[in-house]
Amino acid sequence: MKIKKYEFITQEEFERTIEEFSNIEDARDQLWDRAKKLIETGFEIEAHILILATWNFARFRYFIKNFDLESFERVIKETRPIFKKLEDKTFENVNFMDHVLKSDIKDLFTSFKNIVEQTGASKLMALKNQNLFIMWDTEIRRMHGIDNRGGADDYMKFLVKMQNDFKHIKWENKKRPLAKVVDEYNYVKAEKRRVKRKNKN
Repeated sequence: MKIKKYEFITQEEFERTIEEFSNIEDARDQLWDRAKKLIETGFEIEAHILILATWNFARFRYFIKNFDLESFERVIKETRPIFKKLEDKTFENVNFMDHVLKSDIKDLFTSFKNIVEQTGASKLMALKNQNLFIMWDTEIRRMHGIDNRGGADDYMKFLVKMQNDFKHIKWENKKRPLAKVVDEYNYVKAEKRRVKRKNKN
C-alpha cells in the first residue's frame, strides 16, 4: 500500500472541520484532560491505562487478558529519558528528517507497539507529548493509504505527511496545540468515512 500524496487543506476547511469536532466531542476528550493531570501528579501508569481503556477500547479489550503490566511499567520507565529529550519539540517546528529525532521517535513507537499495538502506541505517545505526536487508528491509516500493521517507519511517514499537509495552517490556541487539533481534524474525516461505509452495508 502506497501512502497518499500530500493534500492541500484550506484554512477555512480546517476551521470548519475543527468546529464539527467540538460539536461531536464526547466524554473521552474530557478523560484525555484528566489523564494529562494524572501524569502531572505522578500517576503515569494509571493515566496510560485510562487512555487505553477509553480511547483504544476496541483493541484493548482483546489484549487486556494477556496484558503484561510489569513489562508495560518497564517500558514507561525506559522511555522517560527520550520523552524528556523531546519535551520541547513541537510538531510544526521539528525536522522529522533529522536522523537523531527519527531514531528517538521510532524507538518510542516500537517500544509501545510491542505491548499496546500500533494505535495504542500513537495514543500513549501523544498523551506524553501532545505538542509533537499525532494519534492514528485503523480508519486514519486507511484514509492516508498506510498499511494497517503500521510499523515505526509508517508512523514516521505519517508524521511527515501531516506536517506537510498542515504546515500552512494558522493556529494560535495554546491550550490545544496544533498536533492535537490535527488529530481532531483526522478524527472527523475518518468518522465520516466510517459512517458512509456503514450506510453502504
